[in-house]
Amino acid sequence: MSESAVNAPRVVMVTGASTFVGGYLVRRLAQRPDIERVIGVDAVPPTKALHRRMEPAEFIRVDYRSHIFGKIMATNEVDTVVHCSTSVTDNHFPSASTKDAIVFGSMRVFAACQKSETVKRVVMRSSTQVYGSRSRNPALVTEDLVGGAAASGHPRDLLDAETYARSMARRRTDIDLTVLRLAPILGPNIETLLGSLFERPVVPSIIGRDARLQLLHQDDALGALEHAVVAGRAGTFNIAGDGAISMSQAIRLSGRMPLPVIKPAFGPAVAVIRGRGRTPTDKVQLAYLSFGNAFDTTRMRQDLGFAPRFTTRQVMEDVARHGPAEPTIGVESIVGVEQRVAALARRFAGIGSSGRHGWTVDL
Repeated sequence: MSESAVNAPRVVMVTGASTFVGGYLVRRLAQRPDIERVIGVDAVPPTKALHRRMEPAEFIRVDYRSHIFGKIMATNEVDTVVHCSTSVTDNHFPSASTKDAIVFGSMRVFAACQKSETVKRVVMRSSTQVYGSRSRNPALVTEDLVGGAAASGHPRDLLDAETYARSMARRRTDIDLTVLRLAPILGPNIETLLGSLFERPVVPSIIGRDARLQLLHQDDALGALEHAVVAGRAGTFNIAGDGAISMSQAIRLSGRMPLPVIKPAFGPAVAVIRGRGRTPTDKVQLAYLSFGNAFDTTRMRQDLGFAPRFTTRQVMEDVARHGPAEPTIGVESIVGVEQRVAALARRFAGIGSSGRHGWTVDL
């Protein structure tokens, strides 16, 4: 459908409004004079601080599986839906509850969009995790490379959610569907699993691997979603800052110190550095930190018409600028961490090679 055939958004509904991406997007859209109303919805309430930031937008607590969700769409004559509930895994490891939110929640949301008489535009926040991370991936991953490496786990859940969205679009050809596959997001305010690695002066890295990282600043993530809402360009797009850096470069740019460990010791190393008794890891995270990915963003620039403000290098520099000014532990403490990690690696080396997808360590 051509852009001229699509009306400008009037009433926008944002799912996942209690997450950082969803909540801050509600705020940005509510500040636009060309959008009449913005409604944030989620199954859980936002924090008080985030709720205040959403004003003057409305927030409605509703379970997407409830028939009330579709009624809210109809009553408010929603014409644009931004599905951000997939953001639940930004700062949480995938679990049964996150799978339910991503897969079954998406199925219900897109079913409601399909039945709606007023919805004409749908924007879905997906992730570049759908490509998986492996040594055989091309130097620049295009939007067409999906499948094998994402056959299970969280990437599979995201692909399933995308499938529901495209099924809706096939049945409702009058609805424009935009799928944004966002690169890993970092920034001074957002909490993510990758960002949490850079919260301490020492960052564990996997010996023998130096993953390629192409990142997205939190402001550009929100900017891309906002642009998709108002531009009305259908399609699937990689969204990432220009350029890629290695994990070792990222650690240096952030002003942190690397702690090389063998792969089975990565989880224990994170646990020791954070001072937490139990720290989960999963196969997807370990694969990403081993190989990483870089992305072809040609479609983002030429077809979607969006250009991020921050390069990948500038993302890490911004993280360093808003992080601790200097290391907060001395050399003696670092040596102590190394010794504890080495001991844990010897103890748990068998677990890392057992083929299990994830494990936790009690300290």
